[in-house]
Amino acid sequence: MRLPRVEWSIKRFAIVASALILVAGMTLVISWAPGWGRAEERFLLLRFEVRGNRVLTEDEVLELSGAVMGSNLLDVRISLLEEAVAASPRVDRVQVRRVLPDRVVVTLDEKRPAALVAVGASDVVEVTDDGAVLPAVAQTASVDLPVITGAVGDVEPGIAELSPELTDALALLARAREVSEGLWMDISEVRIAPGSGLVIYTVADGAEIRVGSGALGSRDLERLWRVLIDIRDSGREAEAIDLRFKNQVVVRLS
Repeated sequence: MRLPRVEWSIKRFAIVASALILVAGMTLVISWAPGWGRAEERFLLLRFEVRGNRVLTEDEVLELSGAVMGSNLLDVRISLLEEAVAASPRVDRVQVRRVLPDRVVVTLDEKRPAALVAVGASDVVEVTDDGAVLPAVAQTASVDLPVITGAVGDVEPGIAELSPELTDALALLARAREVSEGLWMDISEVRIAPGSGLVIYTVADGAEIRVGSGALGSRDLERLWRVLIDIRDSGREAEAIDLRFKNQVVVRLS
């Protein structure tokens, strides 16, 4: 009758011993895990890749992110890098990925300017259609944008609100692009003339188009585009066009 008791004692001892080994192993893993890979040279940040950028350079994005080349990649907090890059007025959306063993990949969408605004004697700044003034960068791809000149008011990065006249000019350009890409591309300059409102100058023939105060509606711009096409199809050029009269387009041919 003693033999079964001996067998049961051996089984119980084996169970207890296995449990102790399991606990010891888990303790070892937990104590070792926080430092896993942090002394390994193969986990150092050696490559910083930027994708989707049009204007911002790789060095500028690296500076924005605050990432330190040569630091341990496992210590890099991806969420903090994303927040830092997204804080730039030039960035619309950003995603950052850690790619072991030595790489960070930043994919971003940049805000696209709608116009160049002339400030001072020779400087221009880029402004989006929603009124965000973009800070200067090392390079720019916006040389083919319409230029807004004249009494533009205060225009600098971080400004809370643009002047009503500049807001009207941006709205006019946005509406022109919605009406026709061709019309938008034909606008070389929108001048804000104190006391006279907005004046448009075209690329094709340099026609002066007087708009007056406020932004034109879509129907006004559609009418303008049809008139410009008709004039050019006839082989003539417009010297001046006046849109300040309701439902009328007054044209002076050259």
